[in-house]
Amino acid sequence: MPRPVTKELSRRRRERLAELFDALGAARGAKLTQRAFAASIGREQGTIAAILGGHRALGGDVMLAVVQAYGLPPDYFDSPTKPDPRPFARAVVGAVPDLVGGGRRAAPPKPAAPLVTAANVDGDPSLEEALDALRPDHAVTVALRAIQRAAGERATSEWLRLAVGAQSAHERGTLLEWYDRALATPRRADRPGVLRPVGSSPRARAADRT
Repeated sequence: MPRPVTKELSRRRRERLAELFDALGAARGAKLTQRAFAASIGREQGTIAAILGGHRALGGDVMLAVVQAYGLPPDYFDSPTKPDPRPFARAVVGAVPDLVGGGRRAAPPKPAAPLVTAANVDGDPSLEEALDALRPDHAVTVALRAIQRAAGERATSEWLRLAVGAQSAHERGTLLEWYDRALATPRRADRPGVLRPVGSSPRARAADRT
């Protein structure tokens, strides 16, 4: 059986999201609305309101969206050591238009490291880096390493995305289905080292509807 998220961990995640939310408002010198914050991470206002109100858990997909949008450490929400959100808030205020209402444009993303497409039986350092950062359940680690052996290496950011998705599926009790779809998903023709997001292909969507 998958290991459920404990009440303590759920509370920790919610409190850290609330602290980051407050720090962003303080850094910009004006109250930050839930609508603006939700827009900055590509989510609905109701989702953020439900999480901050304790009516919904902060799941892996929203966590990853916040981590990527604000340049947070991958273990920001789950680390036993409480992080200080203020440096991150000061770094992004003025660079995220949805938060400041027309501030500076965000700096262009750094170019991704080249991906190695051949399977590596000795392991992928980028995968190990992602696993060390997120420390997912053992079943998730096993699934990701099996995918690496079958499909090859990729960037750390891609492994982080896959790890969060796998952990979310594991917590819902659907890790096996997630793993089967991940293995069946073809590589993108324009990016040979990267798999399409699980469930994004027409075939996968059709299978989900049956």
